[in-house]
Amino acid sequence: MKKIKIIEFSGLLESFYSIIEVQSFMALSTKLIPVFSPAYLPSVEYFAYIIKCKEVLFALNFRYQKQTLRNRTYIYGANGKLRLVIPIQHSRKTDGKLFCKTHVCNDFRWQDNHWKSICIAYRSSPFFEYYEDYFYPFFHKEVTNLYWFNIELIATIYQLLGLEFNYKSIYLTGSQYDTMELLLDDKRNNTFLQEKYHQVFENKHGFIKNLSVLDVLFNLGMYSYNYLWELHT
Repeated sequence: MKKIKIIEFSGLLESFYSIIEVQSFMALSTKLIPVFSPAYLPSVEYFAYIIKCKEVLFALNFRYQKQTLRNRTYIYGANGKLRLVIPIQHSRKTDGKLFCKTHVCNDFRWQDNHWKSICIAYRSSPFFEYYEDYFYPFFHKEVTNLYWFNIELIATIYQLLGLEFNYKSIYLTGSQYDTMELLLDDKRNNTFLQEKYHQVFENKHGFIKNLSVLDVLFNLGMYSYNYLWELHT
């Protein structure tokens, strides 16, 4: 390891703080940069991560992977945890296709089904009526590209949280990036710790953690940002 020469100060205390500052700088300079794939109506854990980034980086050269949160999300329905899945145009080359070039299959009325499910799940939540007009257009327009559809939804959620959405879509080169693909793994054993809040059907099925961030937004409203920011990631 390269030795770093510390500038000598007259006092021992000053020298101590100088060492701490150099070590901190070294840690920052070697820290990997997080880069994401845009998720569909992302999970609470996902959003707790990205709002702490000054600029959110989305990868353009990640491959599309089936059965991940790229095209699926979870909400709290009357019967418990409900999965919503966007159908994808499949082909023999789907597995090797870039996510940014993945297209939605509109042969099924998935938008009607998703919007109906969201309305049934959250119509009686405290803040649904304040936000529903922002999401309605996404389920009543033609959707072709999944990657950019997800980014549009994320941008809208940022707006409702009162945040400026600074992001870039980039092609990854080099090894300085931390690919946050675990956040999209639908089958991993999730140990994410989440403070409880009131959910619409909690009396029936108890608290369900790490649903779509919509669950936080519709139940906590203006308090959503503070809640997400304070979650440990």
